[in-house]
Amino acid sequence: RRVCACCLVVRSGGPRFLQMQASLTRSAHGSDVLVASAPPLDYSFKELRSCAELETEDPRSGKKIAPPEPPGERPEGESVEEAERPAAAPLAASVATTSLAASGGPGASRLVVPVYTGKPIRKVLRTVTTAIKLNNNMLETSTGLSAALEFVMPSPITNLQWIDFSFNHIVSVEPELLRFLNLKALYLHGNCIKSLASVDKLKKLPKLLSLTLNGNPIESTRIYRMYVIGVLPQIRSLDHSTITQDEVSNAAAWHKGHQERARKRAEDRQFAGMD
Repeated sequence: RRVCACCLVVRSGGPRFLQMQASLTRSAHGSDVLVASAPPLDYSFKELRSCAELETEDPRSGKKIAPPEPPGERPEGESVEEAERPAAAPLAASVATTSLAASGGPGASRLVVPVYTGKPIRKVLRTVTTAIKLNNNMLETSTGLSAALEFVMPSPITNLQWIDFSFNHIVSVEPELLRFLNLKALYLHGNCIKSLASVDKLKKLPKLLSLTLNGNPIESTRIYRMYVIGVLPQIRSLDHSTITQDEVSNAAAWHKGHQERARKRAEDRQFAGMD
């Protein structure tokens, strides 16, 4: 039984595994650095005809990368909160602790006394853009996408995890898309992809978990869903529908037989051409 994957979409517009995640690290200077995913850059409904137009367009939401700031300014994407001294901060970076042993011999309890060093607490929030929405435009190709993204987000090849190309005029999966090896979600529904061979190209995206291709001409192919799951056994959602374990097993067996039949047909054509 297929389970609707609409529940996997969160307010930010992406799959659940792409919702904002944060990690706390301690910098060399003693600052607490919180790294979190930024909201998606939204370039939907912009009537874009080429990816190069991203350089001059402003997103509907999300924060486009800004030009470098003069020396001494706070880096883009950081917000700093400082306090002279917290009211009670046993875990604060500016608080040292010392323990005093209570009398009573071995096993006696120890009293922890906070000793304030007088240094300010510094907390830095860094946000990283990992998703972009390009849906409902007039794009016919993804050519130039990586170069254009260099102007709107930092390190797109490394950071980009979700692209929404739905409702454009894309006709095939081009090598440009395959450069983003950290992609986890790719939305291509409502385009003009006609060949199942385009699905085979997506095997070069090892981290892909969610894919949409519904609304393309290939969806009318009788073997469509079985073929996609067989070629991409690692994906967990296809066309907003969760893939069951039975589907994975059945598609794997079917795809193995499909490859054997295709190989036999190719050999038969080769022998026929030699006659």
